[in-house]
Amino acid sequence: MANRVKVFDCDGHIIESIPEMAGYMDPSIRDVALRPSRNRQGVFAGLDAIHYPRNLTETGEIRPPTRERVNASDHRMGSAEDWAAFLDKAAFEETVLFPSEGLSIGFVQQADYAALVCRAFNDYVADRYRRVDRRLHPMGLIAMQDVKAAVGELRRLVLELGLPGAMLPSRGLPLHLGHEYYRPVYEEAANLGCTLGIHGGSSLGLGADTFTDPWAARTLRHPVPLALEMVSLIYHGVFDRYRDLRVGFFEGGCAWVVLLQDRMDRDESVYTTPAEKRRSLRDYLSSGQVLIGCEGNEEILSYVAKKLGLEAFAYASDYPHEVDLVAAKQMIDETLARSDISQSEKEAVLGGNARKFFRL
Repeated sequence: MANRVKVFDCDGHIIESIPEMAGYMDPSIRDVALRPSRNRQGVFAGLDAIHYPRNLTETGEIRPPTRERVNASDHRMGSAEDWAAFLDKAAFEETVLFPSEGLSIGFVQQADYAALVCRAFNDYVADRYRRVDRRLHPMGLIAMQDVKAAVGELRRLVLELGLPGAMLPSRGLPLHLGHEYYRPVYEEAANLGCTLGIHGGSSLGLGADTFTDPWAARTLRHPVPLALEMVSLIYHGVFDRYRDLRVGFFEGGCAWVVLLQDRMDRDESVYTTPAEKRRSLRDYLSSGQVLIGCEGNEEILSYVAKKLGLEAFAYASDYPHEVDLVAAKQMIDETLARSDISQSEKEAVLGGNARKFFRL
């Protein structure tokens, strides 16, 4: 069934090979990758201390999987070769790829080190992913800890390396992303015509820092950071100041957007005077400035379509993290089989919206 539409995956994942990436690192930090005993933390910081979900029975025994995982190939999982096989077997046209280890770049405290790691990562993914298969579009990394360095690296990764844009971490940085400090990055992204992608992943800083149940933390760590950062960008005027800026919000599904709409509509009707009126959430979503990753088969998607439209929503596979080849194909088939959204809406969510947003 996937062949009936042109599927464009807006959020897959690279699985970094740190030994491979070491070859692209500046000599001053290469030992961190080649001799991990020098730095037990690894090249990147940890996302949090509760990324250890386990399927256990009530008696504490390991629950067997319902079926064996099916990867796309025998190549290293999450490598460029594995991704090429995935696109072929799942009948996808192209994919945008986000980091895995690099999701934690916001937690790196040393700005100069963060900038060197980001530069190495960008050279690595451009060479070992983008140049291997032109259907793969890895997002780069920039060190928002040092805005001047981030602006320079954003220009380099777009103009020299040919990457579609950069990922911004949803957690870890000391300031919310709508803060004035980061404005030069947004101005540069708008001028370059590239995209920025905010990706969920960490449980820290959400009020869930003392959770001990990994599944409880997982419930919040993707959608809540995205909601926080979208609110920061809207209410601090970033989207209105930079009308050519495009920012995606990934791995939180689509339900969190309904919460924002309800609260923003209430605030507008109760507290906002005509002179203070800002654009509605639906206006932001239909402006072309925003993309929101979703799975396509979420039950709530038809409600979202009626309330907000689907112009800003796009299918995300998440392969090879929580989804294998079988599950990815199943999500597409379930989306195509829906009777509560139109064929044109299915085609937009499964490919058209992401292709338009990323301009690919």
